[in-house]
Amino acid sequence: MKRRRLISILTVIFVFLGLLLVRVALWVPETFGDIPFEQVIFHLLVPLVGTDTSFVDSFIQECLPLPSIVSGLFLILCILKDWQVGKDIKNGEFKHKTYNTLIIITTVACLFIFGFGVTDCIHAVGIDQYWYNIAHPSKIYEEYYVDPASVKYTFPEQKRNLVYIFMESMETTYEDYDNGGAFEESLIPELNLLANQNLTFSYGNKDNNGFYVPSMSGWTAAAMVGQTSGVPLNIPIDANGYVSEDSFLPGTYSIGQILEANGYQNELLIGSDGGFGGRKFYFKQHGNFNIVDYYTAIKNGWIDKDYRAWWGYEDLKLFEFAKTELTRLASVGQPFNFNMLTADTHFVGGYPCSECEDLYGDQYSNVIRCSSKHVTELVQWIQEQPWYENTTIVLAGDHKCMDSDWFKDIEASGYTRKCYYTIVNPAIQPEAQKSRKITTYDLFPTTLASLGVTFNNDRLGLGTNLYTQTPTLIEKLGYKKLDKELTRHSNYYDKYILYGKGKR
Repeated sequence: MKRRRLISILTVIFVFLGLLLVRVALWVPETFGDIPFEQVIFHLLVPLVGTDTSFVDSFIQECLPLPSIVSGLFLILCILKDWQVGKDIKNGEFKHKTYNTLIIITTVACLFIFGFGVTDCIHAVGIDQYWYNIAHPSKIYEEYYVDPASVKYTFPEQKRNLVYIFMESMETTYEDYDNGGAFEESLIPELNLLANQNLTFSYGNKDNNGFYVPSMSGWTAAAMVGQTSGVPLNIPIDANGYVSEDSFLPGTYSIGQILEANGYQNELLIGSDGGFGGRKFYFKQHGNFNIVDYYTAIKNGWIDKDYRAWWGYEDLKLFEFAKTELTRLASVGQPFNFNMLTADTHFVGGYPCSECEDLYGDQYSNVIRCSSKHVTELVQWIQEQPWYENTTIVLAGDHKCMDSDWFKDIEASGYTRKCYYTIVNPAIQPEAQKSRKITTYDLFPTTLASLGVTFNNDRLGLGTNLYTQTPTLIEKLGYKKLDKELTRHSNYYDKYILYGKGKR
């Protein structure tokens, strides 16, 4: 009887796990889109404090019911089977052949369900592609990477301030057809106007509006690393503890470090927990940034200790706190590098603040429009300040939105989605008015050049200074090839960038 019960328990467990994995294989791409397995690994290794609980709720609602119901039915059948077997034994009528046949059929069925679930899940989350990338290393770093620490930088006599606004999931996709977007009417008309009046490096070529986001920079922490250091987050599965208070890509040399070495104040303002995704570790270690996050807002008395909205507090408050911090930084008498990250436009559905109007009958569209309005209002406020003349503003979407369902029809039409990018009040102009194809990594050297900084190389990291006529890597290799190379394993990356061992 004990052996039969053990087999019954294992049957139920395998059926539950198999069906759960089948549901997960459907849920992951529906919820997060086409994400690389490296992104999954990253969020397993870094702190998840401060994360939005809607993903957990979605997982419970979408993945657990079917496996629970079916495995529950299996459990009932197993109990009934054991009860019938016990009855037959009591009556002296136990039929070994019938019972053994049931055992074989049940075992094969549960193993089939489990095997199908494992295979389906492996393919859905990209584990198979991950191991292929490990087995076929890339040489892209040996061929194209420029170590920013080896480059000589010359700053202008009067150093310019930098305001860098990372805009959550802000795409040029939201623009209208005439501007290269995917909508008849733009969802971001205010940001459209800013782009048309300032520098985007597209020069009227709507096919080149915005920048491409490679796979290894498709989530917030990776996007921030890519835009400020010119490298992706490509994480080996055995990278235990690589993200911590003591270590986060020690081999990178970022714009924060370059500016800190030249007398800048560095600050990052976010409305969520700075520990989520290891963001505060990266910015602390790469420029000694002052981190002003959700808990800082409580400490400063900006919000009540029990207040919580969305990921911490909403962007409506974030923009007001940005004015407070910018005013303080400008009064110190040192040049400053002020970075901030919006969050209301995060999927799923975004966060509609008290000023969001229902213009489209769709919450996410309304939130996108509201964010466009508030970001532009902050830029206009900065332009009215006495220190604006010596300040450059960079507006950049962090990554493409992960709500695959919202973009389903857009992507089905063959539209290529890219992120929003505009530079306001740069110190210099490009060598030639040439339309450029851009990726996340080109923003790093271009931002530095926008401050009037000169350096003895046209590339930093894997990024190209767009003010020069040197081809970007996407212009040289094409997006598909570049993306493929970046997802592959690199011994160079692991040794010199991920772990920072030795000199290059």
